[in-house]
Amino acid sequence: MSQQNENFLSAGVEPGGLYSREQIRLLLCWLVRHCAEPLRVSVAELSFAEEGLANYFEFRAALDELLRSGQLTADQNEGGESVLALPEAYWHAVEELARELPRRVRDRALHTAEQLQERERRERDNQISVYPLRAGGYYVTFRQGDGSEMLMSVTVYLADRAHVESVKARFLAQPGKLYEAVIRALDGPIPSPSAAPR
Repeated sequence: MSQQNENFLSAGVEPGGLYSREQIRLLLCWLVRHCAEPLRVSVAELSFAEEGLANYFEFRAALDELLRSGQLTADQNEGGESVLALPEAYWHAVEELARELPRRVRDRALHTAEQLQERERRERDNQISVYPLRAGGYYVTFRQGDGSEMLMSVTVYLADRAHVESVKARFLAQPGKLYEAVIRALDGPIPSPSAAPR
């Protein structure tokens, strides 16, 4: 293999990542087996990419080989996305063979995949809408829950886009905090009529 091809196939791989397609196939099967939730193809791909565990093209080639051989299957979920599954017949072999992979690599892949799934769940259950204003600034609406199970909807004014992005990130990191703060604020003592502002 030429130096140029070697560089191409190692692009995006961080130290400790995988270069062997066989190892990439094995890690992918192990990841599908161990994720607490069904693993979507897009999440698997992002897990490998974010941690630099494999070259993108090698990952795609490994995935295609697994799907063609039937070692992995892909079904469409309600949103039309491909969800991977490892047939039970391969469970034992994957557990045995995966011991050859570095524990750190397996842990990184699983941790990243589960974080991505958690982030997507938060974004699905906690929606944020941003409305630019003609006079400048933005209205940002935070919604918790969905459909008939809406828990809360709060709209705030923010002056600039940087502030919007910062608040969005903080909200999605701990969405329950806003709900708790609103409930605490509303659950305090009710002022008497004489103390009410005029």
